[in-house]
Amino acid sequence: MITKEELSNILHNSAQYVNEGVVSFANQNHLPSICYWEYLWHDAMASGDQYETVVTYQISMLSKTPRPSALFALKKNLNAAGLHPDINHEYDVESKLWHFYLAVDVLEEI
Repeated sequence: MITKEELSNILHNSAQYVNEGVVSFANQNHLPSICYWEYLWHDAMASGDQYETVVTYQISMLSKTPRPSALFALKKNLNAAGLHPDINHEYDVESKLWHFYLAVDVLEEI
């Protein structure tokens, strides 16, 4: 399992435009772009005591094309870190954008 800092490095090495939480005003018109946020905390226990928290992050990428090079870079960088998440694909007809999303667990001190 990786740390949040390692996840951030992977994301920033995969795409030029990356934001945590919400897409920044400066990056909203730049594609492909990555936005990631935490959505689940799970205590990792050892001998009955909590020693770490596993935090699950959603990683979303928006693109004008169905197979952007940044998506392949993200997959390659995650795989190199020993992570092999399912990558979901969907197309939004209204915005004419592709949305790719996946979940990654990281260890954090909460």
